[in-house]
Amino acid sequence: MDIYSSGLTLLTLGFRIPRWTAAAFDGVLMVLGAIYIVFIATSNFITIFEAFLIILGVPMAAWCGVFLADLLLRRRDYDEASLFTSRGIYGSVRFGPVLVMALGTFVGWGLVIDTTGQGKGLDWLGYFLDPFGFGGKGGAWAYANLGVPFALVIGFVGYLLVGAAAVRRQERALDA
Repeated sequence: MDIYSSGLTLLTLGFRIPRWTAAAFDGVLMVLGAIYIVFIATSNFITIFEAFLIILGVPMAAWCGVFLADLLLRRRDYDEASLFTSRGIYGSVRFGPVLVMALGTFVGWGLVIDTTGQGKGLDWLGYFLDPFGFGGKGGAWAYANLGVPFALVIGFVGYLLVGAAAVRRQERALDA
């Protein structure tokens, strides 16, 4: 998908080449870039990547909880035309779900640590492990990555609480 999309982007930037050439050019760039990043630019790419995944997994879990709860609450399909405009029935930004996701992320990051031990600047993670009784950053639960399931549950339950009325309003608007 990356090569297809990036090749299309090259064409929209004004390059006068066939589409397959743009995709091939982009593929070569991606392979060379990956080789450079993994083998040349850093000596411990896998460790840095694992730390990145720990950081990213928590907000993704919170978002997934919000999304799954939204799907559960809906009785009909999304109105496709309304998804593409802020004037549609869904609006542009609903701050309730954004706050639920932020809360899930905050709690989740407090319950994970950098399990690689080499992520510079990630000592701030795990700030809830001791107050919640999980034994602190060196305790038995520290490496369990409890923040991911906590973020998922907070996103799911939080959205059920703050989003149900909005979903009902949106579906009434579709019926009208």
